[in-house]
Amino acid sequence: MIKILLACGTGASSGFVAQSMRKAAKAKGIEVSIKATSDTEIQEYASDIDVLLIGPHLKHRFVEIQESVKQFPVKAMLINAEHYAILNGEAVLEEVLKEVLKEVQ
Repeated sequence: MIKILLACGTGASSGFVAQSMRKAAKAKGIEVSIKATSDTEIQEYASDIDVLLIGPHLKHRFVEIQESVKQFPVKAMLINAEHYAILNGEAVLEEVLKEVLKEVQ
């Protein structure tokens, strides 16, 4: 199971993307845990996730956020702005799967 956390400013937009991702994962038979939160709560979840997805509007803080979770085995990724804007959870999930599979190989 892949544990994914989406983080944005308040957790609202990421909640919609997370919901769309869960639906896409279920349709594909992929076992995932996907949660959404605000960027201020990332540390509360960092020790229990595999992938951290950051909302594109937090791009200016990406390096800082990446540094804050480097002590954990977490892959931090910036969500594609276009996919985020249209709540395309399936595309976001595909990006995550590509990265996770790349690291396994």
